[in-house]
Amino acid sequence: MGIPPAISLLLVSDDPSYRERVADAVDHCPDLTLTATVVPDDSQPARVVAPADCVLIDADTDGLSLADFRAALRTHHPTLAVIVAAAESTTLPSSLSIHARVAKADPDIVPELTRVVTTTRQRQTSPSVSADQQ
Repeated sequence: MGIPPAISLLLVSDDPSYRERVADAVDHCPDLTLTATVVPDDSQPARVVAPADCVLIDADTDGLSLADFRAALRTHHPTLAVIVAAAESTTLPSSLSIHARVAKADPDIVPELTRVVTTTRQRQTSPSVSADQQ
């Protein structure tokens, strides 16, 4: 039957305690690997996320324009699953076009959310059948 390949997660954050908490959460999941933790500048998303299946972006990263970084990601990696970690009170623009949002205070949910967004984007849509086609 075999072991399913690990889902690779890349974390973009400048917060050492958040990086450590996410790493601890992912360490307990054999089907996930944390490939890297980085603090990029806005112009380098093509180089930063190439090996990942999913990217978790800390919205509180200093000097990171979330909208610009996400737009650059969309250009270089249009199918990459994107999760944004933000404080409960942070308002994200609806135009950001992300796959999921997670509360930064709850990194333990990151592994399950990563599984959901990467699995969902890999599914094929099923054809719908109209009642008129019977």
